[in-house]
Amino acid sequence: MGRKVSYDEKIEIVKWVLKHNHDYKQAAQKFDITYSRAYAWTQKYEPANDWTALKDRRGKTRGRQPADREEQLLKEIRDLKAKLREREVQIAFSKKLIEISNREVKRPNDIKRFKK
Repeated sequence: MGRKVSYDEKIEIVKWVLKHNHDYKQAAQKFDITYSRAYAWTQKYEPANDWTALKDRRGKTRGRQPADREEQLLKEIRDLKAKLREREVQIAFSKKLIEISNREVKRPNDIKRFKK
């Protein structure tokens, strides 16, 4: 397990690697990181020349918004159907609880069974 490296440090490391002709081993020693981390960050940056590729986005959702009005309406319909289904389940559950709590013993012989 290596040390924590900030986004700015990653940029600095990748710049150094590119400036020194992809010398990952030397970068690993200089910046106290592993060879594979220096290599991976450089490989992430190089294809698009985009520094945002070095950001750690683990655990974050994209939060994509629906593109057009039709997608927005379909998403709203799905959400409303889910809410309706949840309410139906809650109502059915509460009815079942009421039914169970209101049950009465019909025959006297059954009372003995419940008193045990």
